[in-house]
Amino acid sequence: MKNIFFLLLFSAILFSCSNDVDDTGSGLQDFTITIHVDPDYRFSNFTQSLTAFLSDESGSILARGELQIGETLTLSYSGEPSAIYDLSYMKYDYLDFVDEDLFSLKTFSDVEQGDYTIFPRQAIENSNDEIYINLENTGYPCEVTSSTTSAGTYGPENGGYYKFRSNLKGSPTSDFYVSFKSPNDQLDRYFWQEDIEEGSIFNIDYNTLPEIENIVTVQSPSNNIYNYGLEGLVNGMTNNIYQPIREGNYPSGMTSLSIPVATNVFDSYLFRVSFGNDNFQYFKDINAPTIPTSIATPEISFVVNNQSASNFNMTTNGDATLYNVIFRGSNSSETVFMSHSVYGEVAPEITFSKKNVRINIQQSYPKLRDFQTLPLGSVLLSHYNTLSLYKDILKYRIQGNVYEIPENGIYEGVSKKYD
Repeated sequence: MKNIFFLLLFSAILFSCSNDVDDTGSGLQDFTITIHVDPDYRFSNFTQSLTAFLSDESGSILARGELQIGETLTLSYSGEPSAIYDLSYMKYDYLDFVDEDLFSLKTFSDVEQGDYTIFPRQAIENSNDEIYINLENTGYPCEVTSSTTSAGTYGPENGGYYKFRSNLKGSPTSDFYVSFKSPNDQLDRYFWQEDIEEGSIFNIDYNTLPEIENIVTVQSPSNNIYNYGLEGLVNGMTNNIYQPIREGNYPSGMTSLSIPVATNVFDSYLFRVSFGNDNFQYFKDINAPTIPTSIATPEISFVVNNQSASNFNMTTNGDATLYNVIFRGSNSSETVFMSHSVYGEVAPEITFSKKNVRINIQQSYPKLRDFQTLPLGSVLLSHYNTLSLYKDILKYRIQGNVYEIPENGIYEGVSKKYD
């Protein structure tokens, strides 16, 4: 199975539609979801349509509609006061350069009625034209050691040089951090300056940059695949702008890291790590005043007893709050791909039937009418120590919003692939 589903960016959105039900004296109750779609929200160039569906527990479609950027859209239905409703988004992308159709369905279980706002995510800039650092006496070759997105040229002339360029994290001014490593030095050196204006140019002798003498060691449980990222935050910075410090990817595993970290620069750190084995993958995002020196395996686990979307069942242990179960497949020629991601609240035993809602939604897409069965692709359980209610977490997922982990906050979980 191709892994192209992991490359898809999935957006939460919907259009307004309501059923004309006269509930006067009937005991029925209106259920309404209103979505405000930010005018700055943007679709992928490959996106052909984005549609929202309101459904009941049996999978019957009660209301549906298309997304319109910058508009307020509503889904509404009148039903029994005790009724439970799901909200689903279907995104259809056509990749013309490979002639492939990608259908991504997300179903949010047991949603609350009310207002939701879909905000645009911050775009990653890669123009590399907002800060220029021209280094001399670098030795050759000199390399960038921080996980800073950048471009540049370097060479051996005149003791070595590096013409570095990158983007600032904020606009029109921003702080900026980057570290380098010369073959002539045992230690990294770093550049750090606050309130830099866009377009600034710095001409620096490499040997005048401060050395990074502080090395932080991080121990992790045994694993055979490991990756991490470390970022720093300065108190008082607006918009929680984290500066990339270091990252690493170890496909054969890693249990002991040694990370050079400049002192007296950052006030807190965001450490992201994932590790695992052939069965389960664990992850932790930790926001703390200091970098953790040891990582414990999250105390969250699960066992899938029935992999069918029509009668899915699993048992769980630990403090997880949200589950995400993904079914996926393709046609025989692997030109049409379909994924169905189901979000719900974790319980000691979880049982759901979401095949009907997928089948009913697929009727609107001729290319999907032969997709009667989707095999289980993956299961993920997650937990925030600072956001404990399922409905609060679900709202972030519905809005496509990123929950910023506060200081002393932890986001952790476990996942397993089945395809």
